[in-house]
Amino acid sequence: MSIDIKRLQHASMHVSDIVADPSRWTELLEEVATATGAMGAGLIPQTGSGGALATGHLKECLETYVREGWPEQDADSHRRARVMNMRGEVALDRDLADAGDQRAPFFEEFLPRFDGMWWAGIGVRGGPDFWSLTLHRSLRQGAFEQTDRAVLRQFSLRLNEVGSLAHLAGRVALSSVANSFDQIGKAVVAIDETGRFIHANAAARQLMGASIRIVGERLMFRDRHAAAEYCKVVDRLRGLREGKTLLAPPIVVRRENAAPLVIRTLPVDGAAKSPFLCARALLLLEEIVRPARSDWQVFSRAFRLTPAEARLAALLAIGESLENAADTLGVTKETARSRIKSIFQKTDTHRQATLVALLASLGKS
Repeated sequence: MSIDIKRLQHASMHVSDIVADPSRWTELLEEVATATGAMGAGLIPQTGSGGALATGHLKECLETYVREGWPEQDADSHRRARVMNMRGEVALDRDLADAGDQRAPFFEEFLPRFDGMWWAGIGVRGGPDFWSLTLHRSLRQGAFEQTDRAVLRQFSLRLNEVGSLAHLAGRVALSSVANSFDQIGKAVVAIDETGRFIHANAAARQLMGASIRIVGERLMFRDRHAAAEYCKVVDRLRGLREGKTLLAPPIVVRRENAAPLVIRTLPVDGAAKSPFLCARALLLLEEIVRPARSDWQVFSRAFRLTPAEARLAALLAIGESLENAADTLGVTKETARSRIKSIFQKTDTHRQATLVALLASLGKS
């Protein structure tokens, strides 16, 4: 099956649309797959930690490829394809044959399970990272020929232009959002779907200090409980489907000799969501301001808490653990647990971190 050059040129003309609207990547991949006579197309990171994008048919294929550890099983051909793509070359399955002219296990064993047989990979650079736009054909559709390589190479030039532009546009959009938060005194940190650190505004860097450090592009929390809660947020990000909103409870970070922090997770939209930047969430960091002595009365009026419940709520709002709050109030842990259950019911919350965030915001109002 030959490549429909006119249709591929049409896709090339509209590829710049994804710079402003990254949600159209899947639409572009479908158009490229049709133009090249492929059963599916995918955009797969060769470096960095971004997630892969794929047309419907290839989604299951790529998920299985990663889940079953094929990048390690098929390391030689995977490495050869990556090297070719990073050189800006178009790689075909025939380029990945080993010295004995045997087709790699990926083609002999894996692809046939998904009706795939032939493959082509186009190298794309987006900022500091490299990607591969992969095309898969079935046995019926036939192999990619040497003449196809030149056509795909021409298309790759346009893709690389847009990849660099999309990364830059995403950086500008993300920086603009972060600076806007700076203007109103709010601290934000941008992360990708794997939890990799991307950007922090000045207010965030000032708040993080030694309690939240950046180590190897990862956020490291001194507070173990906060670290565990953050891992849960990242797990939800990994499993989040396109178009869905992440619903994650606030994270309370306890700090030595400083007021606790509350971290809320916000979505990322627009150009900053480009796969070449991979920003998927903004973490809004807020310091819990110690409430005034009368705040327990505010909590009592706002949620119809009893005086005993309100005093417990006031201690929790400044970051005290339930055990320490019980000691301060001179009650048993069982009594404190009973009161917090009642507080949960009256405030329509279900977790202590969510309750603390709610009370902290009320305490500042």
